[in-house]
Amino acid sequence: MTGEISILGVDYSGAKADKNTWVTRGVFSDVTPGGETLRIESCTATPRADLTALLAAAPDNTVAALDFPFSVPREFACRWLPKAKSMPDLWQAAASMDLPDFMALRDEFVAKHGEPYRRGDLYFPECYSCLHKANPNMVPMTFRGMQMLDGLWQAGSRVPPLPDDSRKGPVLLESMPGAALRAMGLPYKGYKKGQNAIDLRRQILEGLELKSGVAIPNLKNFRDDCIGNDDCLDSVVAAVAACLWSRDQSLFRLPQDGPGDATKRGGTPSQDENEIETARLEGWLYAPVFLELTS
Repeated sequence: MTGEISILGVDYSGAKADKNTWVTRGVFSDVTPGGETLRIESCTATPRADLTALLAAAPDNTVAALDFPFSVPREFACRWLPKAKSMPDLWQAAASMDLPDFMALRDEFVAKHGEPYRRGDLYFPECYSCLHKANPNMVPMTFRGMQMLDGLWQAGSRVPPLPDDSRKGPVLLESMPGAALRAMGLPYKGYKKGQNAIDLRRQILEGLELKSGVAIPNLKNFRDDCIGNDDCLDSVVAAVAACLWSRDQSLFRLPQDGPGDATKRGGTPSQDENEIETARLEGWLYAPVFLELTS
């Protein structure tokens, strides 16, 4: 990487109250040879409408890591919109309906077929199905996120693994702070709730720069907010994941041009399946899983 990259890390909430989405904004730059630095500019709770406006106005050199599922499992997509070829088809369908209608579709499907995982989620034991409805309720964040992506896609955003097609908007990555923390060897469970949560958040903040390799010289300015609010901390971790993508995409598990090897959780890929094509319909979680191999 050379020059400066605008970074956004987003811990997204689909809750009706709309007060739990947090956004970390910063600039990732080459300060010294081989010494990239993230300088955080702000870390604030942000209503969803404001986040949408922020992403729509983001410069082309922006990488945004967004903590919500970008789409739904193929089995559910085929029953919801049988002619859908890729995520934008589903985003457009979501934009034209209301959450209660989507919930009804989900409930009818799950009653018969359970809560399947998406292809890429099979690689990450931290993942719930995006059709999971209780503790945590993944459905509203998935649905409202898809609605937001519809407008951003139409405005020219780039969304891996979809083809760029000469698009020049910001890069929007599906991210998951817990998976990134696990890859870094930092606490990834128990830091949100529980009697040890505050201590675990401190451990994350103390180890984040060393374990990620991303220098954050002003991280201390946001320490109290991160310790006091796990959503704030998750947005900072998402911002670090966006920096790692900007530095080296080979650090991430990418969908394969072939069947892949997602055999965990009962995954049984057929030899004629193409993982990239599946990911272009279901979405793909981008987590920096190869950090230890390259450090």
